[in-house]
Amino acid sequence: MHIRSIALLRHRIFLLSCVVAALLLFGSLAQDLILLSGTSAASSDKIWLLDVDSEVSAFTWLSVVTTFAAAWLLFGIAAAASTRRSRFKWHWYFLSALFLLVSFDEFGGIHEKISSALASRIDNTGLLYFAWAAPAGVLSLLGLAAFVPFIRSFPPRLALLLVLSAVAFLGGAVGVEMIGGSVAELEGMQTIRYRMLTNLEEGLEIAGVLIFIYVLLSYQESRDPEDSSGAMARSP
Repeated sequence: MHIRSIALLRHRIFLLSCVVAALLLFGSLAQDLILLSGTSAASSDKIWLLDVDSEVSAFTWLSVVTTFAAAWLLFGIAAAASTRRSRFKWHWYFLSALFLLVSFDEFGGIHEKISSALASRIDNTGLLYFAWAAPAGVLSLLGLAAFVPFIRSFPPRLALLLVLSAVAFLGGAVGVEMIGGSVAELEGMQTIRYRMLTNLEEGLEIAGVLIFIYVLLSYQESRDPEDSSGAMARSP
């Protein structure tokens, strides 16, 4: 009963996070449309708390919390996998560290600093305007290839959702980011086309994280009875 109560609470928090993310994304999208659609509103009227591309926005802090929550869930699963001596325990620990890094990047802008450093060394035009995105995409694809056995260890439905979460997140963080970079180079960052791409990018990223968290919660629920049974068997 206690395990079921915790699982129910987790799912309620998850659903609340989905609703809040959707509302904040809608708020950012509506604000950009109002400010850039030729109305009397000016950029000085912008509410930065609603801007998904701002490090001080509510959406950014939600991204920080969700990615940190994913890291925390991953660490718990990694610890349980280590207890079972699972061959995938280091995969779980690696993902936990990776999402912790992503969480720090959400408010620290680490990738932007890397992009600036790379831009001074390469010809960053077109899709390479945001210079960090292409190398990150290549590394991500290599990482996904290395994690194929790990993904195949999941039940089919969860494995499919796991792949979907990666496609959504990387599609936003890398794919849409590269397209947005080419638009920013030609038109600047305060155009309606660039702002729509920015909202799409951030929406895909948080959708990927939320789908991933759903996979982790479902996986934990499927493992909890087994882990509990194992703990009872080992108890004196």
